[in-house]
Amino acid sequence: MVTIVNYRERYESEVEKINAEMARELRIHADVLRDTACVALSDGAFAGAGFLADTNPYRAGGIKDKVRYLRAEFAVVPGADEEAEAAILLLEELQYRFGRLRDPEGRTPVLRVWVKAEDTAYTELLFDEGFRVGNVMTVMTREIDEADEWLEDDMADALSEEDRGPAYEPYREQEEPADGAEEDEPELREFFDSESEWRQYFTVNARSFGEPDSENEMRFRLKNPKAHVWVAIADDRLVAAVSTWPVTDEVYATENIFCDPDYRRKGITTRLLTYVFGKLFEANAQCARLTVYGDNLPAIRLYRKLGYSVAYELLEMHYYGRADREDAE
Repeated sequence: MVTIVNYRERYESEVEKINAEMARELRIHADVLRDTACVALSDGAFAGAGFLADTNPYRAGGIKDKVRYLRAEFAVVPGADEEAEAAILLLEELQYRFGRLRDPEGRTPVLRVWVKAEDTAYTELLFDEGFRVGNVMTVMTREIDEADEWLEDDMADALSEEDRGPAYEPYREQEEPADGAEEDEPELREFFDSESEWRQYFTVNARSFGEPDSENEMRFRLKNPKAHVWVAIADDRLVAAVSTWPVTDEVYATENIFCDPDYRRKGITTRLLTYVFGKLFEANAQCARLTVYGDNLPAIRLYRKLGYSVAYELLEMHYYGRADREDAE
């Protein structure tokens, strides 16, 4: 018999065994809602854990739309006799705890989970639980090769507002480039974890996408010694960035790719990504991975020119609550 109880620190080692990233988030991520964290027990033995968090890997508006997006994360002990039951009960418990949250700013809460389009069984379960498809994401991958040369497609710097979906009203590219921007070769290096550079990062990030990445999420990522932010510096300021972190020992995410609108179409993003591919090769990575909205064909074409290819489709599922759910304690 599977039961659900509140999460306690004594379960951390058990969570670590099934999902090290989840254990790290429960321990140090500032946006994890710890009063939503829970554990599944099968006849008293640990069977899985889950929690809700305000942060997420993909931006989806929210600030302007008065929507509060939360993601549901859960994992179960693989191969256990009651693995499926534990997963279902954890999901239902997270839905219940989501339904009891009240946003102090009056935003509409939306619960989000992601599932591969090919995982029909899980998709059907989510539909049965009241989830609906919010977005279709395209996951793209690129092999890391020592022989990589500088990519020369200056269209790479057009990675812009379309890459974050229709919810955005991003800063628009100005007609004239910044003075002197064409003359300086950008400096490519690792991000300095300083308050001054953080301010530059989020200023340019917001100019590029209309609203910035979560500061808590970015700072949390950098606590992983294998996670890095790589930047291009021109005119003594940060103008472009790419974040990388390990998905597995061989696969690294290449996300949060942006370039200051004043410095686009100068080959800066192309040079920075090529520099990053070299750093990933040094880290023994075999593959780079990114995610883009599936209907953002211009961005997909650009990523293809940078050597990425489509790997699979990811469904971003949204849950707004269930009116007929019992409010039982």
